[in-house]
Amino acid sequence: MKVPFGKARPSWLHRFKSPWFYWHTGYKAIAVSSMILSLLILWLGFAVVAGFSIWGVIVAVLLDALGLLLVVLYLGFFRAYIPDFIGLQTNADAFVIEQLLLPMLVGFFLTRAITFFVARARGYSPPLAKPTDEPPP
Repeated sequence: MKVPFGKARPSWLHRFKSPWFYWHTGYKAIAVSSMILSLLILWLGFAVVAGFSIWGVIVAVLLDALGLLLVVLYLGFFRAYIPDFIGLQTNADAFVIEQLLLPMLVGFFLTRAITFFVARARGYSPPLAKPTDEPPP
């Protein structure tokens, strides 16, 4: 059986959905409560304890995967225009990594885990999988 491109994800990965999935499927209470809980946990973990910027946490919770696109845009396009001879590029790299990339990476996975547990606590159960037309191998 040949698996189409993009469909070869592990089965456990389907359970950890973004809060925006619940928002667009009509479960707005799950989406809002998971975003608030994620924001509080990430804010306590990053901004208070570790000294990270609150902006990285907000971008991580609200923009989810699009926040990572900001870092890719910086590395791919904007980094080349920052002068390195005065040490500005090193400072900009450190800022992007410490204040944006690290909170977004941790926030991406932590937000999805928190959303999973909030959805379970609020009684959400995913729909049953549709049977395939192909016979088993």
